[in-house]
Amino acid sequence: MDPRAYLSAYLERRYLVAHPDLTPAARTLVHDDIAARPEKYATEPHAQALLAYMQTHERMRKHMADMEDLPDEEFERRRAQLFGESRIAFAHIAERDRLCIDAQLCTIMLADVPLDSALADLLKLEGTVRTHLTANVQGFDLEAPHYWSTASLEELGMSAAERTASEPEVVGWLHTLEALSSLCLASARYRVALSYARMVRVATGYPNHAEGTILLALARLEDEEGFFSFVHELEAAGPATDGLAVDDSPWYLLARTILLYKLDKQRAAKRALRDFAARCDGGAFFLLNPTYLGPYLPVRPAPTTSWDLTHQAVWEADGIIADTPDFAAWAEGVEGIFDSSESFAARNGF
Repeated sequence: MDPRAYLSAYLERRYLVAHPDLTPAARTLVHDDIAARPEKYATEPHAQALLAYMQTHERMRKHMADMEDLPDEEFERRRAQLFGESRIAFAHIAERDRLCIDAQLCTIMLADVPLDSALADLLKLEGTVRTHLTANVQGFDLEAPHYWSTASLEELGMSAAERTASEPEVVGWLHTLEALSSLCLASARYRVALSYARMVRVATGYPNHAEGTILLALARLEDEEGFFSFVHELEAAGPATDGLAVDDSPWYLLARTILLYKLDKQRAAKRALRDFAARCDGGAFFLLNPTYLGPYLPVRPAPTTSWDLTHQAVWEADGIIADTPDFAAWAEGVEGIFDSSESFAARNGF
């Protein structure tokens, strides 16, 4: 979740509690002003820590985008420098305020350590934050729908979605769960990845594509029944928070292809692959041409191009594809896939 979005929601909620008699028109003005100038309203220490995190995160993302066209050697040098400087900045924020969860999370994810060490640190952070939320955040309940007790929502006059979006510690916890599920998927811990991704999906008011992790893990496990049962669950739930329907999801379309290929259902797999290439901009290209994708810091960034989600899905499936004998060569040999890849590359300058 974008830090500017949850910081604004947090500041707005606090301001409205302190000014309960505002008219609807005044509330609208406050909402717009906080979104435009959050620094004006971040007057207490925790809010200032969240603001510092947002500014550091936005600065890091901007510098990363500015480096995209650099030669490889210069890119690697400057990225390492940027990550080192950003990690120090996040660590300082976390030292000032241990409840700025995302600052702690990014400090862990930017550390130059083996993946298992990063996972151990993430597990420790997740456990600490979960304990804090259960003991100290009013209404937070791991067993309640969307993690909020009905009584607390009624008392505050908020929906579960509004409550989640305005609680930075809960957002940070959900980010930590997503980071765990992503790293577990990348390190072939598929059932654990499933567990964490399903926990993310319980929340509402928190935009995510945790379903993508679930679909890829189920495909890798060759759990055909579980895969299509989950697809029906997604269809019944309706489009994701960004409006993406299941039939247009690159994670679903790619995972279905992998699953059918692994089950040796060749005709169905070929149809699924062509569907993936036709529905997902860049699908054939990214599948045949593994292309670097910046690390998730801390989770999948919101898409900015028509092919970003496709790129994310293929990137996340990279280990599964590499561990599926002959899949990439088979895909390139399916009629129309190579041509689709070449056409996308020519249109977009790849």
